[in-house]
Amino acid sequence: MSDRPIRLYGAKISMFTGKVRSYLIKNHIPFEEAAVSDPHFVNHIVPKIGRNIIPVIETADGTIVQDTTDIIDYFEAHVSPRVSAYPDDALTHLLALIFEVFGDLGLTRPAMHYRWSFPDQTNGFITHGFSAGLGPDASEQQRAGVDKAIKKFSGFLPMLGVTAETIPEVERSYLELLSLLDPHFVRHPYFLSPRPTMADYSMMCSLYAHLGRDPVPAGLMKNHAPNMYRWTERMNLPHDDLSDMPYYSPSETRPETLGPILSYIGQYFMPQYQANVEILNALPVPISGTRASLHPKFFVLGMASFNHGDVSITSAVTPMMFYMSQRVSDFYATLSDTEQSKARDYLSPYGLEGLLISTAKYRVTRKDHLEVWE
Repeated sequence: MSDRPIRLYGAKISMFTGKVRSYLIKNHIPFEEAAVSDPHFVNHIVPKIGRNIIPVIETADGTIVQDTTDIIDYFEAHVSPRVSAYPDDALTHLLALIFEVFGDLGLTRPAMHYRWSFPDQTNGFITHGFSAGLGPDASEQQRAGVDKAIKKFSGFLPMLGVTAETIPEVERSYLELLSLLDPHFVRHPYFLSPRPTMADYSMMCSLYAHLGRDPVPAGLMKNHAPNMYRWTERMNLPHDDLSDMPYYSPSETRPETLGPILSYIGQYFMPQYQANVEILNALPVPISGTRASLHPKFFVLGMASFNHGDVSITSAVTPMMFYMSQRVSDFYATLSDTEQSKARDYLSPYGLEGLLISTAKYRVTRKDHLEVWE
């Protein structure tokens, strides 16, 4: 690969850009970050990928990769990463993939709630983030485009199950998660090992750009989980930054503090996943290679209802849920009988064994930067 820096098209305010950016930083991969207003992105990248979406990377030879998992896997295959996102130990590798599903998809609801439900306290910051790259002389048309984008994204809340009835539970369960994550990060610099893995990169999606930077949730994180907030800072630095953890001794032993976090995922994410599978399985047999969606504009397969704490939540079912969860079951299928038994024994007490063997009738893949039926 050329020494010319990778170009990352994204934004500081973007949920998924944070996942890719931290991977590049931690692996000392030279890159330059460009805004979506960059003319090359508008005139060259968007027509190539067929939609205005970030993050996207472009290499020196013109290779374009979109979607965070695809981007990380591209570098895993074409660069010798300083630290692979995938641990050598089979069970730890499996855990990294489970955290990837949860990090990419399981925290979208609180992330979007805290971004869009407090306009009086957040609009200045959010508008600034969506205006990145426009500069002080932005045209009225450009500013109108920012307002349109903000209206579009804030309008997703009902589709995500954020309503007046569910908001108290969304907030309560998020604070519960912070109470579980902070004791982990006072003892460990990363989720699974002394080094960052896919678990860390994926959890950066919501926990950094939305919940760690936006005014309202950033205050909550700093006050309720300061050690976890330090993790978000650590993930944006090329070194480990353990200056406030002089007591830490690196160990390959799996952290005991993972247990409560995994129980949380089993309790709050698995009902959503299982409800999503039921919706998928009720669909007519899809045509291989066609767009995985029932909506002309959005990748949506239907709406699923499930229990979350004391409330029932109804939210959109997206094909990405299956594309990501397949990575867990596909990797599990490659393990030896002994390794599979070890994985089941470890994950069953947390209610996560349902991710190991997929019961979804149809598979989703990605082709030409889109989710399609396999």
